[in-house]
Amino acid sequence: MILSRTLILILILFEILNLAGFLNFTLDFSWLGLLVTSVSSLLVIELIYYFFRKRGEILPSFPYSISAVGLWVDALGDISHFYGSIAWYDQMAHFLGGAAVMALALAVSVKLLAGKTSIIFIIIIALSLTSFFGSLYEIEEYLEDAFYHKRQVRLGDGPDTANDLLLNLYGALAVGIIYALLYKKEEV
Repeated sequence: MILSRTLILILILFEILNLAGFLNFTLDFSWLGLLVTSVSSLLVIELIYYFFRKRGEILPSFPYSISAVGLWVDALGDISHFYGSIAWYDQMAHFLGGAAVMALALAVSVKLLAGKTSIIFIIIIALSLTSFFGSLYEIEEYLEDAFYHKRQVRLGDGPDTANDLLLNLYGALAVGIIYALLYKKEEV
């Protein structure tokens, strides 16, 4: 977890330096959008892990690690202009983002609900949380465009937004299916 946290903090510092004009890397979208995503992700992850540590419970490090990878994939796609030049890059990034959120949502849901309900219900709760956070991401894109850029920069058109949400869900479903299969193996 220390490595994942460090990678996210380095990314945030890099984004701040570019947003403030100390560095001049160019992007497909915006430093503000990257920074809001990185900072809010780190805050949510840190708060969740802190809450469970206070309860005397340890969450697995995988959700933290895949979140760090997802944030770096997003940033590198923007910095390297992959979003504008590689047709499938945005879809891959949303798939990975959905997988990262699902891994964290599952870790939390399992800790809170294991032994109290079925694994299917736990997966449905985690999928719902993933869909909620995917929607918040798209809303952030809209709000950034409306209030910061005053024009459309980050938010795609209707089909793009729907495709982003669908790929988030596919990433979440992939993690959910893998978890259900591993869970079933442990029961046998």
